[in-house]
Amino acid sequence: MQKNLILQQFKDLSKAVYLLKASCRKFKPYKVRKIYTPSELEYYDSLAFRFEKSVELFQHFFKGIESFLYGKVSDTLRDRLLSIQKLNIIDNIDFWIEARLLRNKVAHDYLPEQLRDIYNEIHNKSKYLFKYLGRLEKYMKTVQSDK
Repeated sequence: MQKNLILQQFKDLSKAVYLLKASCRKFKPYKVRKIYTPSELEYYDSLAFRFEKSVELFQHFFKGIESFLYGKVSDTLRDRLLSIQKLNIIDNIDFWIEARLLRNKVAHDYLPEQLRDIYNEIHNKSKYLFKYLGRLEKYMKTVQSDK
């Protein structure tokens, strides 16, 4: 039962990252001096939303895999990330803290210079999410065959 939940969470995460990857392929840096139409801004909103969703689903998945493997979840995000790092799924817990902070920043910054920096950072950090999904895919093959 719990294994099926983890496998479903992984599928959901994979779909979210797939959509984020599609947005990143179309990435064009945000221009501070340009006045964007609502239609043009939809792309950036979509990119930000897909990034936020991917980060959230990764962190939700980490909680699920921790519960699946150890029968409990850590009290703090940092402890959870350390637990996931021990599994060699991630190698940098600071990245995940920064990604979460960036996710929060998106909702509160509206100045063009800040938006430019945020979208560039989203684009750059997304590349790491793709890498981590690849590592997670390898790890999930062991979960599927073991338990």
